[in-house]
Amino acid sequence: MPKHAGLTLGVASLVGTTVGFLVLWKFLKNRRRRLCSAVDHRDTVVLDATGHDTNKQCTLTKLKETPKIESDGISVVEKILVADTEIVSKADEWETVWLLLKKDLDVYPVLGMDCEWVSVDEKASSVSLLQMASFSGFCVLVRLPQLTSSGCTIPKTLLELLANSSVLKVGVGCWEDSSKLLNDYGLSVKGCVDIRYLAMRHRRDILQNTLSLKSLSETILSFPLDKSFQLRCSNWDVEELTQDQAKVSSIQPDMQTRSRTCSESHSLFQYPSAKVLYAARDAQVSVALFLHLLGFFSADLPCPWEPLLGKCQGLIDIPFKGKGNGISNGEVSGSLKQRKEKAGDQSTQNSQDSDPRRNKRKQLGVGYSARKSPLYDNCFLHAPDGQPLCTCDRKKAQWYLDKGIGDLVSAIPFIVKLRFEPSGRPESNADYYLTIKENLCVVCGKRESYIRKNIVPHEYRRHFPVQMKDHNSHDVLLLCTSCHAVSNYYDSNLKQKLAEEFNAPIGCEEGVRLLEDPIRRQVRSAARALLNVANLPKCRKEELISEIKAFYNMEDVTEETIKEAAGLETRLFNETYTPHGLKVVQTFALGGLRPLMELEKRWRQHFLDTMHPKHLPQQWSVDHNHSKLLKKYGDDLVVQLC
Repeated sequence: MPKHAGLTLGVASLVGTTVGFLVLWKFLKNRRRRLCSAVDHRDTVVLDATGHDTNKQCTLTKLKETPKIESDGISVVEKILVADTEIVSKADEWETVWLLLKKDLDVYPVLGMDCEWVSVDEKASSVSLLQMASFSGFCVLVRLPQLTSSGCTIPKTLLELLANSSVLKVGVGCWEDSSKLLNDYGLSVKGCVDIRYLAMRHRRDILQNTLSLKSLSETILSFPLDKSFQLRCSNWDVEELTQDQAKVSSIQPDMQTRSRTCSESHSLFQYPSAKVLYAARDAQVSVALFLHLLGFFSADLPCPWEPLLGKCQGLIDIPFKGKGNGISNGEVSGSLKQRKEKAGDQSTQNSQDSDPRRNKRKQLGVGYSARKSPLYDNCFLHAPDGQPLCTCDRKKAQWYLDKGIGDLVSAIPFIVKLRFEPSGRPESNADYYLTIKENLCVVCGKRESYIRKNIVPHEYRRHFPVQMKDHNSHDVLLLCTSCHAVSNYYDSNLKQKLAEEFNAPIGCEEGVRLLEDPIRRQVRSAARALLNVANLPKCRKEELISEIKAFYNMEDVTEETIKEAAGLETRLFNETYTPHGLKVVQTFALGGLRPLMELEKRWRQHFLDTMHPKHLPQQWSVDHNHSKLLKKYGDDLVVQLC
């Protein structure tokens, strides 16, 4: 081939490649411009003559009636990103929004989730904003400080939604967000799936340095996610983040490109819709990435949920760790424990205190282990004449046989007849301890992952008189781990009320067994400095010695005295120490047996009012055993607390 012909061929190849890249670049640019145009269209609001949004009710009605996602017009992903957003600051607002959100969850139980909070002097405050977006893109922004203000409790439907492991919560760093929710508000969040795992499992072309939410959005969805400094540093506790302000025009384009300090950016937000849009975007992009990675958009709608869920196997409630740390192609191995670590652009957005559970090899929201065996074996004990006495577990029934003081009557059901007269018999066949009890959660009916729940907390029950401790299995019920977490949240509210009513504060100096003595601590530090620090200035050495002299009330300090001071115990027993539970029980016990029964009844009624159990054992009652106690001991019983 002539030399000039080869040169011509090379130039032609170079030109062709350049033109191809230009065409591809032009296509991507047009797609992004179309997305931004759709977003701008969403922020344009038509107001009627009274100044109210005429499209809001129509949009919400359409969402409620048709929870399916359509694919005509703009893409399905674009529809998710321009869906409606609702702000919740009060309990009644949540109940209204919950009806709409539940419609989507009934179709696909998945939520994109993210949290925002303010950091002051590099110290993270409590979560300010909880963002949740359904598969249709409908986003709810929950302002937790406003929702819990003035002693208000978080709505039960929200607690159950977060604790329900059947509803997946997806996002980047959602496990760490759930840990902060648990630390800040006592909220148990289960069913978390970090979409970085899915990206590594289903997109082999994804590099680990592109696993931030912003990078994943641009790489997979071709959607530019705004992570500007002004938005990331905004004040999420500001009062003007309201629904009306969410309807003003979008932030000016040049506003996103200005370079300012974080303190200046707080005053920048005269257009709060930018904050609302930013907050909603993270949750909406998270759920869109989740569905895209699992092939939702490539399948014929409606796509069954079970195959999608199967692709998340082994990734639920697992904190994210990068490659080389127990991860291989998105597969998790080994024990996983870590602190908050959002990748890339989100690493500077939020900071949080260390998770106190990160050294425990337990999943999110589980501060305890579920039972490995049933609680109720429903074995029976009979009196010598054959009268049923009570149900018991297999181990106790077998004990009577092994000791030779009982005879086996039947294997199924397991019945043991005693060879001696029992100390007491049930007054009727409708006694609680004769009923057969099922091994299921008494609240929701779940038959696995349950644990014992003390209806009257142990910190109170342990101080009850002996007469009220007999046969207290009535107040031990089974709850699944999710309902147990919700119940504990409500229990903490009642404990706080009792603390205020009876001047029995929780966690104050009076409730601490050992107190640190600052004088003894100072003397110990002085002695250790004299022993361990060389070349102390003479004046400083004399100051330290004088402190030791004053403490021991002596003229001369020997080497032995300094060594003794260096090992001084600085924690002393608190003479005013009174546990919260004991102080509450003592106050009730001043009136005798009846007031203590009222305390017991109050806790039982509290459980009924807050948890609304649907599967309580038969004969379970808030007044259980009270009439028997009064009949046996009377009102004049001198109460001796344990």
